[in-house]
Amino acid sequence: MVWAAVIVFPMQAACQVDGGAFSSVGSDVVARYFHAGGRMLHGPVMVSGGLNLSIFPPTLISRDDISFYDPDTQIFTSQFVPLDGSGPTFPTLHDARSSHTQTTLHDGRVLITGGHENAMGTSPGVAFAGVELFDPWTGTVSLGPSMAASRAMHTATLLSDGRVVVAGGSSWQVFDPLDDTWSNNFPLNATRTAHAGVLLEDYAGNVGDDRVLLIGGNGSAPASLELLDPSLEIATLMTATLAVGVDDLAAVGLADGRVFIVGGQNSSTGNTVANTYLYDPVADSIAAGADVPNRSGGIADHQIVRFADRVAIFGGEEQQGGTDTVLNYAAIFDVPSEQWLADGMMINLHDDFVTVPLGVCELLIVGGGIPFLGQEFPSASSEVFTLSDAGQCRLGDLDNDGDVDGNDYDRFAPCVGGPASSTQPTECIHLDAVTSDFDMDSDVDLIDFATFAESYGNP
Repeated sequence: MVWAAVIVFPMQAACQVDGGAFSSVGSDVVARYFHAGGRMLHGPVMVSGGLNLSIFPPTLISRDDISFYDPDTQIFTSQFVPLDGSGPTFPTLHDARSSHTQTTLHDGRVLITGGHENAMGTSPGVAFAGVELFDPWTGTVSLGPSMAASRAMHTATLLSDGRVVVAGGSSWQVFDPLDDTWSNNFPLNATRTAHAGVLLEDYAGNVGDDRVLLIGGNGSAPASLELLDPSLEIATLMTATLAVGVDDLAAVGLADGRVFIVGGQNSSTGNTVANTYLYDPVADSIAAGADVPNRSGGIADHQIVRFADRVAIFGGEEQQGGTDTVLNYAAIFDVPSEQWLADGMMINLHDDFVTVPLGVCELLIVGGGIPFLGQEFPSASSEVFTLSDAGQCRLGDLDNDGDVDGNDYDRFAPCVGGPASSTQPTECIHLDAVTSDFDMDSDVDLIDFATFAESYGNP
């Protein structure tokens, strides 16, 4: 939330959660919130856009900044070294924006869609349809084909075939990176922004038949769930509903096909909730889960990440009676037992922030809002979370989603240089040894690929 009364959440000496640890890393190049981020195929993290806040005069500012985080050095920089070997670049967005989406495509490029532009005063700006593409080979940003509708606080979901489903407002579209084109603009059954979007890969056991589940959101049916079928180009409103209509919630797909849904802000009262749900999209059945622990006032604007059979949530805010409390909260949920294992604290407060998987059981947390002088201000603070349960850290799970699958193959395969090769391709220099050099011989080669193949495709 922007421009809201904020109570500082008191920091305590121990900033950790049982089962995981937080460590400080370098700060982002600019303070921001409502930004976007993701890991590129060759390793670095790219962070784009967001909002900043000027004090004199007091006004929100749309940012066009792009920064890059090196997991090896733990440093952010505005400089990018292109993979084609040319000189360094300092890329920026063509259109400053916030509340947009950023998706790393299978070909290595980064797709940026929509968001708010032209922030001014207390307004984050207006939604627009602009699209941009960052090319890591040249280190340049180019304008892409615009969406058919303006969207902000929407979702972008990468399908296993490489296409991207973008949904928000009253419609949804599919981007095809093979020819950089958009599908027709298909209608949603309910309008929604600030909702959750979850990939349902191989839906109902049908390999290659991906669906996208939309959950809640600010709009005409905030308690609803909607299933998008990119193949048939139809959207279906599900029968099951949330107990309370919410926006700014979080959800993640589980290995057994269910979806874990956490928190959100009650669309009617504005208060945050501690509700969780376990939803089976094939049976269209929903069951209440254990409430978020020690958060009777609820949580929203948080991030959620799956580590095999563990799900972790981070940060966000609590809002009760019009008062916002920015959080440094963290908690870990065990899927088999359907119980929360622990809760604790991050090093820093984070609201409207970004989380990016770095590899097996590691996660980068970047920026977000913090309380200052009774307002919420953007921050550049960053930290890394490491899950300490080695049983949840799968070799070959390069995107840290609990599965060794096609997305990991796309990251791994180009890095194989052959047995005992002396050098790795340029685009692979950042691969983590623990996730790719399985025999620890300082070389990612065919021997490692054979080990990777043993895990590939197995849940």
